[in-house]
Amino acid sequence: MECNPIQQRAEELELKYLELKDTHPYTFLILRTPSDDCEMIDAFYDYMVAVDNEIDDVVVVFKSGLQQVNLYSKALVEELFMSTFLWNYTDKPPGIESNYIHWKLDVTTSDTHNVAALFVSNINAFCASVEFEEDSYLVCVLDDPNKRVKAMLRWLKDLAVLELHPKVRLVLSDTFEQPIFDELQHFAPKSTHILPHFFGLAQAIKEVAAMGDPDAPDTKYRYHLVQLYDAIAKKQKNAIDQHANSCLAIADRFKETEAHWYIQKTMVYCALATSAYSEQQVNKAISYMDEGISILQEIEGQLAEDLVGQIAAQSHLFRGSLFMMLNKSDKAIEDFKSGVTHCENRQDYLMQIEAYRLLAQAADKGADKQLRYDALNKGLRLGQHLSAPIIQASTYALLVKEVLDSRYTSYISDSELDSLLQPLLGEKWRVNAKNVKSMMTNKTEK
Repeated sequence: MECNPIQQRAEELELKYLELKDTHPYTFLILRTPSDDCEMIDAFYDYMVAVDNEIDDVVVVFKSGLQQVNLYSKALVEELFMSTFLWNYTDKPPGIESNYIHWKLDVTTSDTHNVAALFVSNINAFCASVEFEEDSYLVCVLDDPNKRVKAMLRWLKDLAVLELHPKVRLVLSDTFEQPIFDELQHFAPKSTHILPHFFGLAQAIKEVAAMGDPDAPDTKYRYHLVQLYDAIAKKQKNAIDQHANSCLAIADRFKETEAHWYIQKTMVYCALATSAYSEQQVNKAISYMDEGISILQEIEGQLAEDLVGQIAAQSHLFRGSLFMMLNKSDKAIEDFKSGVTHCENRQDYLMQIEAYRLLAQAADKGADKQLRYDALNKGLRLGQHLSAPIIQASTYALLVKEVLDSRYTSYISDSELDSLLQPLLGEKWRVNAKNVKSMMTNKTEK
């Protein structure tokens, strides 16, 4: 059986992890990789919780984002409670022992002087209710998507001064470019260990692309497409032209029998446009996008909207942004309108909000006040379809700022605006209105 290069690299880190576990006692393990390998860290977390590996620890991957440092412990223990509930009351696959976990969430153990106290008391109680093998541990992976460094360091330092159950270990990650947890190692040197690792994700992707029947068009196309992306990243013009032409030739050869090859051609032109844009060749980038969008129009109705619509929406928004750079607001408006339509057809509210925001900006440049207000109004009201965490991680706050900079009372009242935005951006959203960063994170760090 052909070895999967991604799995092979996960197994290499697994060996390091197991060796370290037996030789270096620690409480905090920092997985440090190049920033280009960050996606492999997420893959390794998934690998850790799988059953077909050599890791015999109890691994819990916490996905809760750190919004407010004094609420992070509560978010973590609530996530642990949900994981425990699912474990106790769902059917297990064959070969998995169904041991009931007799642990109850206790939210009364918080401490105003230590933001990690609630987590520590609950995780210690959880460990006391679980039977561990002699060499196994409870490994808490803190996969925080928000990356609020100061708040996370404060929480970790508070945790470091408390007494954890000896079976508890925490795993986090940072990069060589931004070694943010060096400060934790300086604060708690005896309990913190940094494990450096190079996955070589770019090479792994090339190896994956080359897997399969070497004579199959899909294999050849994948190989050249990955090489194209690599050449673009390294700004190798000759290699860009070579691999782009190879991709286009393969797609042209098979497009009449399989319509999806039209989409593959569009992907190549989008990549070339991105490359031209990075070299500040805006007109050239637009010409590439013209080719890509024209190809999508050729297959309109032949493939599912879910497949074509997202690429079409992104293509129109990108070309519209390029037109804006050339002060061609009329052409940008047409592209942004097309982007809105494709997003609406797919009910992609997040991208539709961004399309309306861009449309409003183009209308403002084109002195079309009515179109601007209409775009802001429609984009603003789409927020009700999304949750607060998604809103706060999107460009919705930028659209809100555009609304406040306009005469918004002509299309929405103050009371209606408050009722819409308070659940999404917090009670004090107006106070933070001039600070987009504050709106997007809801609260300032404490």
